[in-house]
Amino acid sequence: MAGLNQSPEDDLFAGRRFKGYGNDNYFNSGGSGYVLSRGTLRKYMEQGVDAPQCEVHTHTAMEDVMIARCLRKLFGIGLTDTRDAQDRERFHPFAPATHLFWEPPGPDKHDWYADYNKEWGIKLGTDCCAPDSVSFHYIKKPAMMRQLFKLLYECDVVR
Repeated sequence: MAGLNQSPEDDLFAGRRFKGYGNDNYFNSGGSGYVLSRGTLRKYMEQGVDAPQCEVHTHTAMEDVMIARCLRKLFGIGLTDTRDAQDRERFHPFAPATHLFWEPPGPDKHDWYADYNKEWGIKLGTDCCAPDSVSFHYIKKPAMMRQLFKLLYECDVVR
């Protein structure tokens, strides 16, 4: 993953990138979380919060789209691809089972998730998720968190 050998002061905006509808609408999914380097956060706090380009007084649920737009317009900071060497994702906008069993929609069907990932594609089945995944969205029950922890960090895989 790009950015691992960077200084904390270097520009970094990492997470699960999406290409939303419209021109130049690239953003990291807020649901699966995103990472700002210390330097990026400092720039935003010192200059972005009051910058007209950042539209901080806009009332919207799309904070992920807005922060990406602000960082891009004001500082020229783009998205960092966080996939592993096999192009498996590390930040996940759904729960693990949803990613594991997700299938593309039929030819005449519309699906926002497929649309938002057209540019780089979606890995299916067990190839969906990197073994060093960072986050999953929609994990609501503590028992599920414990199960995820055990699966990710305490299981020995026999190959």
